[in-house]
Amino acid sequence: MRRKVIKQGHNTLTVTIPTSWAKLHNINSGDEVEVDEQDSSLYISPHSKLDKNLSTTLDIKGLDIPTIWKYLMAIYREGYNEIRIEFDPNIHYPDPFKIYKLNESKTKEPKKLKEYSSLGVINYMAHRFIGLEVIESHQDYCILHDLAEPSQKEFETSLRRVFLLIQQMSEELGEAIKNNKPSLIEHTQEIDIAVDKFHDYCIRILNKTKFKGYKKSHTLFATLYLLELLGDEYKHISHKILTNINNINLKNLEEMQSLVNAQFETFYDVYYNFDRDKIVDYSKRDFEIHFYAPKNHDKKQTKPLDKELQVFSYYRRISQYLNALLELRIEMEY
Repeated sequence: MRRKVIKQGHNTLTVTIPTSWAKLHNINSGDEVEVDEQDSSLYISPHSKLDKNLSTTLDIKGLDIPTIWKYLMAIYREGYNEIRIEFDPNIHYPDPFKIYKLNESKTKEPKKLKEYSSLGVINYMAHRFIGLEVIESHQDYCILHDLAEPSQKEFETSLRRVFLLIQQMSEELGEAIKNNKPSLIEHTQEIDIAVDKFHDYCIRILNKTKFKGYKKSHTLFATLYLLELLGDEYKHISHKILTNINNINLKNLEEMQSLVNAQFETFYDVYYNFDRDKIVDYSKRDFEIHFYAPKNHDKKQTKPLDKELQVFSYYRRISQYLNALLELRIEMEY
């Protein structure tokens, strides 16, 4: 729809907003709205204060740690400002961050994890989400509240942080392989947790700041989803190496790691500095990865070969995700 620009005073230009849209979002004279710049466009959305009362209740009784994580992430990403969590004060839970590492372990007798009270585990998990804090604690429930003020600027900063964290994982993995020092990647899981943290915050901002009205929002959601999967693959590679040190020859991974890392670096550059020539160069690297044949393997040694081929499968998946991300980035140009 078209609106006429009206001059008021010496330096002020105004434009009216549709009455139907104002009624839909309960906007009245004197209220504030968000106005965001995106290239040559302006996007108007209801002010975030209109969502201050967006609240919900989560009853975690009968839920295990992985399920609680899923519910909390869904509620947080959706943009709720206040979450009432009801729990059984007599229940204790294992460490919510280490339980995944325990599940991935192949040891026959895993060590017992530290346990937390229901309220303790909620406090611990809340720190995983940017801006979320426990503001009230009671015998069988607590209140989580969002203390942050999401904005488009914070979205751009957080998205860049996701890229840099994945870049850190890739570079440290490369150093570990090149110098035969697996200890360099022992904290990869912690970096992946940070990737997830900023990923969820980006999704939350997209939902809370009404980016859904932005015509490119679907590509942003998809981009974030694929970046999170990308981080997971680097985590899987690191875990596979650390748990199979005697069955994997790191030297055999060096060339593939170099190719995939260069592919990621090219995509990162293209994402923020779109360039057709760089995309052509990216395609050449993709061709090399696709037809890359692992070298220096003794096919008679089936177990080492099997473990190394599993790592190669993770690398190829990273390449596939990067291809999908590049397609989304090209779509953003049109």
